[in-house]
Amino acid sequence: MKAKILTSVALLACSGSLFAQTLATVNGQKIDSSVIDAQVAAFRAENSSAEDSPQLRRALLNQEITHTVVAQEVKRLKLDRSAEFKDMLAKLRAEAEKSGDDKKPSFKTVWQAVEYGLNGRAYALHIAKTQPVSEQDAKAAYDNIRGFYKGTQEVQLGEILTDKEDNAKKAVAGLKAKKGFDAVLKQYSLNDHTKQTGKPDGYVPLKDLEQGVPPLYQAIKDLKKGEFTATPLKNGDFYGVYYVNDRRDVKVPSFDEMKEQLTGDLQAERIDRAVGALLDKADIKPAE
Repeated sequence: MKAKILTSVALLACSGSLFAQTLATVNGQKIDSSVIDAQVAAFRAENSSAEDSPQLRRALLNQEITHTVVAQEVKRLKLDRSAEFKDMLAKLRAEAEKSGDDKKPSFKTVWQAVEYGLNGRAYALHIAKTQPVSEQDAKAAYDNIRGFYKGTQEVQLGEILTDKEDNAKKAVAGLKAKKGFDAVLKQYSLNDHTKQTGKPDGYVPLKDLEQGVPPLYQAIKDLKKGEFTATPLKNGDFYGVYYVNDRRDVKVPSFDEMKEQLTGDLQAERIDRAVGALLDKADIKPAE
C-alpha cells in the first residue's frame, strides 16, 4: 500500500510548474515543487547531458521523502542536539561563508543536501549504536557464505559482444576454426575495454551466475576450460559469445579476512531496514 502511495506522490513531480505547489506531505510536513525544481537544476548543472525527465523527478522526490522521514526521526531522537552534530554543522557553515559559497544562488539547495547528509550520518550512527553487529552475527553470515559456495566452481569468462547476430555467428566460426580468442575478440567485439586488454575479467562463481544470470549460467555451466558457447546468447539488442578461459574451485577467504566487510555489510542492512521501517510507518500523502 505504501508503495502505491509513493508512486502516486511521485507522479505529481513528473513535470515542472511555473507556480510552486505542494507535491506531498510527510507526517504533516509539506514537500514543495520548488524544492524538486531546484534539485533538478542542481543535478543538471553537474551533469550537462542529463535531461529534466519524469524519471529524474520521481527519483528526486522519493529521495526527498526519505530524507524527510530521516530528518524527522533525527529531531525526534534529539540527535541533532549532540555537540558533535552542532560542531560539524557550524564548521561546514563557516567554511561556506569563508569561501563565499553561501552567497551563490544554489546555496539553499546545496546546504539542504549538507543537512541531509549530517542527518543520515547521525541516524546511521544511532542504529549502529543501538543495533550493533556482533562477532557472532558476522560469523553466522560467514558460515552461510561458506555453505553456499561449498563444492562449487568459478569461471573466468571471455565475452565477445556484438550488435549483429551474423557477427556473433562469425565469431563462433572463428573459434571453431581454432583462431585465438584474442584475435576473434578484437575483430568482432563492441567492448572497447576488452578489445584493448584482450583479456577476460576476473573470476565469477557459477552460483552467482545461476542466481543472477540464469541464461548465461545454463549456457556455460558444463563448459570446460578452453570451450565456448556454440550458439550466441541474445540479450536485448546484443549477442554474446562466451569463452571459458579458466575454471577452478571456489576458495572462500577466511573469516578473519572477511570479518570487517561482513560486519559493515550487516550494519548497512540494519540501517536500510531501519529507514525502510520509518517509511512504512510514515503518513505520506499526495497533494490533493
